[in-house]
Amino acid sequence: MVGGTLRDIRSHADRLSASDGPYAVVCDRLGREPLPLVGLRFGTASDAERAADAASDYRSALRRYDPQVPHHEPLVRRVADGTLEHAPPAEADARTRYFSFCHDVTGAVFESLSTTGHRGVESAAMETYLTLAEVVDDHDDFCLAMLWSVLSELDVRLDDDGQRTVVAEAASSLGDATTGAIEPEPTVGDALGATMARLEDASFVRGFDVSGVPGGDAWEVTFGGYALAERTGRLPTLPVAVDVVRRLDERSVAFTEATPLTEGRWRLRVEDGRDSAGLVSLNVTDEGRLNEADYYL
Repeated sequence: MVGGTLRDIRSHADRLSASDGPYAVVCDRLGREPLPLVGLRFGTASDAERAADAASDYRSALRRYDPQVPHHEPLVRRVADGTLEHAPPAEADARTRYFSFCHDVTGAVFESLSTTGHRGVESAAMETYLTLAEVVDDHDDFCLAMLWSVLSELDVRLDDDGQRTVVAEAASSLGDATTGAIEPEPTVGDALGATMARLEDASFVRGFDVSGVPGGDAWEVTFGGYALAERTGRLPTLPVAVDVVRRLDERSVAFTEATPLTEGRWRLRVEDGRDSAGLVSLNVTDEGRLNEADYYL
């Protein structure tokens, strides 16, 4: 299955890496380290080039199921004093950033299902996707169909503890604060703001605002144009949760309320210091608004 293939490619890249190596690999179009090489360093240029080939294989494995997975050229770059040196990439178009984010999250979750032993969920998600793909008219929607398939099966087949384990492993696959791949954010609110900026850059949302809730370690974010919003009575939170968790250093986070607003906007409440919950989707608190004339997608 795809998760096992992606996991094996990551293991190959890990074996090539050296913790204090002077080389890294970046994507030519996005200027970021590609999966599964985020945070990895390599002792020789030759090992880095082999790792770059592994990154291409990773995307090829996803492209078997979605031909829209972008083609990137992984480039070897030197690292000086812990800083990755590379020329700024050509401005990536919004479509490339959108597909890259969607496929990165989806690939990381499929990897996580394989790594954590949830092969049944992985298999069910792929079956769901292959069924949906038969009726998808626009090939640009394949990535959303794949992401929707895996989150829907996570929703019905795993409890909160199982979902927390899968999300944490997916966050690690993307390169998280616990592994040193990125600097941890000081608060859940900071992590939420950074995540929403990433989603906006990827055209997964259009506009957002994060504010603290008085009297506690809780934050609310309002946003519009969410790529996964649907009139199902539940708001998918998985891509938000995975990116928030990867930015936190061993901190529990819970998604506790999802409220539809006017003009197709949402308000999502996120809390610190609670048992992790709502990491895949949330029941909508006011379903009546889903049918209002000014609510649209």
